Amino acid sequence: MRRERVSFTELFDTSQEYWPETTTGVSLVAPAIYRLHEYLSRLAEELFQQYQLQGAEFEALSALRNSPPPYRITPTELYRKLLVSSGGMTKILARLEDKGLIERPANPEDARSRLVGLTTQGQALIEEVTERLLQREAELVSKVAQPRQLEQQLMQWLEQIERG
Repeated sequence: MRRERVSFTELFDTSQEYWPETTTGVSLVAPAIYRLHEYLSRLAEELFQQYQLQGAEFEALSALRNSPPPYRITPTELYRKLLVSSGGMTKILARLEDKGLIERPANPEDARSRLVGLTTQGQALIEEVTERLLQREAELVSKVAQPRQLEQQLMQWLEQIERG
């Protein structure tokens, strides 16, 4: 059973009443983004469950699909694209290989290592899941009055933060 969360507005209003120090002169941008992240994460996780994928598996398949054809990269390149430990990466790759979604061919440039590549089944799956995820995200974004303006502002903010 899914529990209903208190709305963001209700939570803010309650804070204003009972703990005003946390709301006076404070921007709602960050807390709103945290709440939006929860909704987007839930949307993604529900979709991943339908395909028997974990979030980290989806990210690994996406990173591979976002590589040049034939969608093969070294484990180190894949590791750099994801926010997981090397031990976590090993587990993710083992699960994806067991599911037939990736293959581990020999690396022609380094006989001591193996590449990570999408199988035909893995490519088809990640493309289908991503298409459905983008559709669901588009439904949520359609509720925004000026999505392009918001997108620009968020991208500028993110760029400033990442530049340090």
